[in-house]
Amino acid sequence: MTTATLPSTAAVSGSVSPRDAARLADGGQAWIVDVREPDEHRREHVAGAALHPSSAFSVTGFPAAAPGRRVLVLCRSGNRAGKVAAALRAAGRSDVDVIEGGITAWMAQGLPVVRNAKAPLPIIRQVMIAAGAMQLGFTIAAAATGNLWFLAGTGFVGAGLFFAGVSGICPMATVLGKMPWNRTSGGTALAPAAKSCSTSGSGCGCG
Repeated sequence: MTTATLPSTAAVSGSVSPRDAARLADGGQAWIVDVREPDEHRREHVAGAALHPSSAFSVTGFPAAAPGRRVLVLCRSGNRAGKVAAALRAAGRSDVDVIEGGITAWMAQGLPVVRNAKAPLPIIRQVMIAAGAMQLGFTIAAAATGNLWFLAGTGFVGAGLFFAGVSGICPMATVLGKMPWNRTSGGTALAPAAKSCSTSGSGCGCG
């Protein structure tokens, strides 16, 4: 299966509100497809939604709805879903809509989700926490000891984040993805695509 490159901008047409999406799904008129990453999905997801991460997106591999049903694409905020839907429409699909505002808007409107509070935080949030903690630690150490060499540590972390932003490859995410808490009971990674900060098509899975 060939992974497609998603469009740089999301199409604004062909969207439905979270409440309309829930109504259509409950009535059997639509099927929700979640294009977030496995680590995000495991933390919280819409019951019955199929998981097809945008990091592994392909037009031919994306599921089609049954006759008379729509495919409603869901992500965190609507960005990744919009790009997936735009790529599908460009390929001739006409059964695809985006759920406006993603799962963030879905939850804000009080619609039900399946939660797993014990699941690890999404990899991108772990990267933010780790990078922030390292930067803060090096800065405090430099201030407390007067040893400016500690500032080299902040530069190292900053350079790593800059490299991740430019290249789409995040070494810290790769390391965190291999940690025991980010693996299933069978030993497989929850977010194997997390090594690339751009695999979601929106930059670090933030959209």
